[in-house]
Amino acid sequence: MREIESTLVVLIDAEDVKHAFAAWPDDICLAACLSRAGECSMVVFRRDEYKEMPQRLLDTLRLSKQDVCFVPQIQGFATKPFRYSDERRLMALVASDPAILEEAIDYAVNVTFAIEEGLDPAVVLGRKPVAEVARPRDIVLRRPAVEVESALPATRELSPLLPEFLRHSVDMNRRARFSSVRRGKPLGGAPHF
Repeated sequence: MREIESTLVVLIDAEDVKHAFAAWPDDICLAACLSRAGECSMVVFRRDEYKEMPQRLLDTLRLSKQDVCFVPQIQGFATKPFRYSDERRLMALVASDPAILEEAIDYAVNVTFAIEEGLDPAVVLGRKPVAEVARPRDIVLRRPAVEVESALPATRELSPLLPEFLRHSVDMNRRARFSSVRRGKPLGGAPHF
């Protein structure tokens, strides 16, 4: 490992981020990526994604393993001492960016939706390519065994409890309508129905 890494990544647990944002989602953590050039990138992730975050961050930031150190220490990566005063300054930096709260809430909602719908959250969030899906030409449509219209009686008995104005509207819907019938213009301003 090199003496000087170009990026310090601080993985902050959701409970710690809640000190900056009370509405922070429970299972969403934050990776603060600080570069020597003075740039800061914030990446949100779920607690259960903790083990895959180092590789995901390397891919996202386009860095090699030797260019990054993590706090807290992650096996296989360099680490640096991180004092309490550094932590306070970092949390002040996090609190100064309210957009990160919106991003965390959106991330939590999208991941929860994907999980509840039985989808792969990585695909839904665009981190993984979509698997091959059936194309319209691959789908075979089958006709129902019984025609729906022939299964219904032509004239159903209307409920006697149905008000008169609704009976009239039901009767009007049963009549055949032709869209090719032309309507003439009203003569002399008289309304044409």
